[in-house]
Amino acid sequence: MALFQKLFKQTFIYGVATVVPRMLSFLLLPLYSAYLPTEGFGEVAIVFSWMAVFNVLLAYGMETSFFRFFHQEKFSKEVTATSAISLIGSTVI
Repeated sequence: MALFQKLFKQTFIYGVATVVPRMLSFLLLPLYSAYLPTEGFGEVAIVFSWMAVFNVLLAYGMETSFFRFFHQEKFSKEVTATSAISLIGSTVI
């Protein structure tokens, strides 16, 4: 039963992280329409689209591999150092 509780808890956390930005976009639409010029809508949509693409590209599945190898005792320090260096390096580039 504890396994299901953990699954639902993690699903809820990831679900909230997905839903909240979309809900904020929806709630901010009247503000956008009131204060942005007409061409501003396209620019905001393009910025959000690029943010979604870069979020996927910059993380490149690192969290999955990090958690997979971090819990092995002999690799924990190497995994932390390698993942930090690669994510910081790719972000700077």
